[in-house]
Amino acid sequence: MTQFIDYAEIDIASGDGGNGAIAWRREKYEPLGGPAGGTGGNGGNIYIEATNNLSTLSEFKYRKEFFALPGERGGSSRKEGKRAKDITIKVPIGTVIKDSELDAVIADLNSDGDRVLVAGGGRGGRGNSAFATPTNRAPHYCEPGETGIKRHLILELKLLADVGLIGLPNAGKSTLLAALTRAKPKIADYPFSTLEPNLGTVKTDDSDSFVIADIPGLIAGASHGAGLGHDFLRHIERTCLLVHMVDSTSENLLADIKIIDKELRDFSPELSQKEQIIVLNKIDLLPSDQTEKIKKELKQKFPKRTILALSGLAQIGTKDLITFLKQDIAKIRESSVQLDKLGEEAAPPDKERKQWIADEKATARPDNGFHVSQQKGDFYIEGHRIVRHSLVVDYKSPESIQHFCHILRSMGVIDELYKQNIQVNDKIHIGQMIFTFGENLY
Repeated sequence: MTQFIDYAEIDIASGDGGNGAIAWRREKYEPLGGPAGGTGGNGGNIYIEATNNLSTLSEFKYRKEFFALPGERGGSSRKEGKRAKDITIKVPIGTVIKDSELDAVIADLNSDGDRVLVAGGGRGGRGNSAFATPTNRAPHYCEPGETGIKRHLILELKLLADVGLIGLPNAGKSTLLAALTRAKPKIADYPFSTLEPNLGTVKTDDSDSFVIADIPGLIAGASHGAGLGHDFLRHIERTCLLVHMVDSTSENLLADIKIIDKELRDFSPELSQKEQIIVLNKIDLLPSDQTEKIKKELKQKFPKRTILALSGLAQIGTKDLITFLKQDIAKIRESSVQLDKLGEEAAPPDKERKQWIADEKATARPDNGFHVSQQKGDFYIEGHRIVRHSLVVDYKSPESIQHFCHILRSMGVIDELYKQNIQVNDKIHIGQMIFTFGENLY
């Protein structure tokens, strides 16, 4: 049996943009041909897309890293570098994508084909042809490509079901699911025979339908990691309502119900407020008068809940349950649509901003700041932007070096070096580049 995996963490990195090129026209009849360096290609984007062809996140158990390729460097004759191919990561429908650093939801993929950009590739750097001006007709410098984006993502799969079957082990959830739908869950007379959520579709007489999810048995302490329920409590959050299955032959029905109620409340206060129907199962093992007595006692304890009685095995009362669920789901869906409309008209500013921040992260570049430190009298400058600019410096061209020095001045690096009392002839390290601080940097 395939292991059901509904949680995964992955690392992704979009591709760096290709560097621009420094090149010159060499045509026979163009002795003063001028600059012809092309722009680098864009780095590969990373998308996540929902598909019907997957049902679990098991593929991420062994592969946890996804890296897009960088764009190619620009060429001569103003040729643009080839852009890198995008990567599309396939996930099951119902997957929620979160950014672990921001602790914010990036996307909730609920339909086949839903797609979201999670890391935009870096833009290619411009070649020297892009910097030509009437006063500078032969620039000896180009631009580095932008760096890609690295993110640590959390993937959570939440089953898309209208009704969630909850209850203690051996309450009869799987038996009821098999009686109401064509699902064929594993059924046995020992606890935890259900090791993964099962889905089934209930078709009614008027061709309408709804989906039921059998959530593996919960026990005391499930919300804190005990038993199997902790891993699957999140699936209940998407359901319209809950069917709380209770074994009518239990010696303490009230205690059984309170155990599950407590676990729902501990896991999520909002989840405990979801509409809940109590269903007495296995009534074929009790006299009819005793069943009615139990229903009245439960109604006194839980006056706001609907109490139904049936037998999943003998299929007694199952049609009444289907009729009730169909009507109740229709009411809940209608009220949900109205609430969604109200929410769109008055969305909380904080929520909007947090989602905006999560979306912006997909195209946000690494910090363009820098850090200056000293080791044994030498000065070390670190920073994504500075290091990438150092990679495209033409050390044989004074103009290219001067352009790089201008970038250092505009970023405030030179001022910071003075604050740290740098002296002429002191060595400066930037990436693999080592040079001496001199008059041309003033």
